[in-house]
Amino acid sequence: MIIVKSTLLWAVAIVTAAALLVATDYRSRDADSSLYARLSGELARQPVSRWIAPEWNGAWNQQGLFREHPVGILLPSAALVRTGVPDGQAAYIVNMVYQAAVLALLPLVASVVMSGVEARSLGWLLQLLPVAFVYRIRGNQEQPVLMCFLALLYGTHRARSNPAWIVLMAAACCALVLIKGAFAMFALVSAALWLVLVRTSRDGTSKADLWAWAGLGVAVTAAGLMMLGYEALYVRTTGESFLEFYRSTRLGESMDLGDPRVVTHALANVVWYLLRLAWFAAPWSLVAFAVVYQLVRTRMQSRVPSVFDSISAAGVWWALLTTVVFIAVLSPANVRAERFIFPTYFIVASVGVAAVSRRSESFARFVARTDGQRWLPPAVWLLTLMLSLGSRLVGVRP
Repeated sequence: MIIVKSTLLWAVAIVTAAALLVATDYRSRDADSSLYARLSGELARQPVSRWIAPEWNGAWNQQGLFREHPVGILLPSAALVRTGVPDGQAAYIVNMVYQAAVLALLPLVASVVMSGVEARSLGWLLQLLPVAFVYRIRGNQEQPVLMCFLALLYGTHRARSNPAWIVLMAAACCALVLIKGAFAMFALVSAALWLVLVRTSRDGTSKADLWAWAGLGVAVTAAGLMMLGYEALYVRTTGESFLEFYRSTRLGESMDLGDPRVVTHALANVVWYLLRLAWFAAPWSLVAFAVVYQLVRTRMQSRVPSVFDSISAAGVWWALLTTVVFIAVLSPANVRAERFIFPTYFIVASVGVAAVSRRSESFARFVARTDGQRWLPPAVWLLTLMLSLGSRLVGVRP
């Protein structure tokens, strides 16, 4: 009944927001969002057999086949346009569904390493992050990537005790590859770190991880087979290879580790990403940084901070190492972008929320009073979306 009520509330919020976007003929100022909205609309007017091979058609002054990444981000929007939704808004409406899924998955994953009340509060508190406002009405990849990231992580944890969850792991990994290509590796590494670090339940009993590790293998295999099929279909449709272009251009030109300036370049990017992390996950990021400092210091002294039990401390270590992986891998790249580390904003902010809840009795009581209010996450989401939409209509860039 609770799930049904929450789903209905979210459905009402999304339908209301969709109607507002259509009524105001919303168009994003974000270049990627505008591109994907345009490409989705163009695909919708073509036979489904051509959907695997979108074309630039002059967008960004480009011509020829669009092969920046696989076509996954465009397919749901194109399908929605086919149902009669205006192609100018379809991509943004689909993105709303992704956001709702993210806000449902966040508490499920967090509840493993946080109390239930703390975890459920993330469903509305993290909507108030600066990054959430910036990405509120978008048609790009960040929200579906975060959704699949969380789904893979949750499936991995549940597969420890029930191998049926391997299906979710495989589906999430395939969707990630279809949407963001090689970026799926971050989710796979993060899931592996989860299995290594978050190893015990709160009653102290150990968990058997064999099914979960096997699930990661199944997920990688499924994604690999999917991309082989994708390549075969792409070659049959276009006569050209997608993977060869993606490997040589998108991946091959992303960084040059032989450049003697790569170290200074990478260090500058580390600072740049940390500053973005501090701002886009504020104010919780500042608390999280202090928590990580305390955790590292007490680990060196072979102690566990009193504010954490062993499971929560493991969650902080997982958050830290996952963030380090993102920044360490991306910092040597020739191109940097705040969107590349999108999942880390929510991961780091979750650490901050948990720490404040455990250190501040007044904040903990406030969070407890909001617990159980199923209307709160969709209501906050709809309100903040209306604020973002209103800022656009009056010419203020959110």
